[in-house]
Amino acid sequence: MSTIYLQQGEARQTFVDKVFQHFDVGKEAGGRNVLLKPNIVSYEPYPTTTHPVTIEACLELLKGVAKGIIVGDGPAWDAGDSKSIIENHILKKSCDKYGIELVDLLREGVRLVETRSYKLEVSELALQCDIIISLPVLKSHGVCSLTGALKNHLGLLSVAEKRRLHDDLDVHRVIAELNEVIKPDLYIVDAVQTLVNTNEARHGGKPGTLGYMLAGSDPLSLDTLGLDLMSEVEPRLRGKHPEDIRHLRHAADLSLGTMQYKVIKW
Repeated sequence: MSTIYLQQGEARQTFVDKVFQHFDVGKEAGGRNVLLKPNIVSYEPYPTTTHPVTIEACLELLKGVAKGIIVGDGPAWDAGDSKSIIENHILKKSCDKYGIELVDLLREGVRLVETRSYKLEVSELALQCDIIISLPVLKSHGVCSLTGALKNHLGLLSVAEKRRLHDDLDVHRVIAELNEVIKPDLYIVDAVQTLVNTNEARHGGKPGTLGYMLAGSDPLSLDTLGLDLMSEVEPRLRGKHPEDIRHLRHAADLSLGTMQYKVIKW
């Protein structure tokens, strides 16, 4: 059974402070290279993307501690020019405050990695970093039903691989197997505001309110709780069990975590 730390309300900076202290992130990050992996799907602001306060709270606590800090993601293949999206993204302003570059992972080189079923082009920077802190937003998704801790990893794939997800790859299996190859050390999940119907406004996502921040080191348990939370505002998810969400089921089969959890409220 895993432990999930939960806070009601939108005091993101307070929550990040507590999470870093509890997980002793400052000590773990000392002298090491850290990747902050936000959820940058497109040019859209929060809740399509990670909230700026979350990024800034993490950077404030990592500055002067980590050897190197990278903030980066790879936008969706159909969102437009990724270089332009990153250069004009709202999160770039947050990174600029700390002298940290917001990196387009799709343009910084890839490496071929082998999962159980596929050979996939994955961000070289993600593979080089010592610590990965994943910062997803909990949302509905048209194909995967739910996007949260596990699915946030798809941003590490090259443009070519993202296109293949829509052609000849099993996206649910890719999500699980990619998380087996590259394992973030910590997840801070924003479930204050969300999108129902799908994960972006440009594709028909509609605003919804959940009112929570979540954190933990087990992505499967976080997404299991996330499913319970999303079922309150997303009619398509009502009555769904974690086993009904294919990438969660695959993750369980690969022992990437547990669907059993306890919640500690802060």
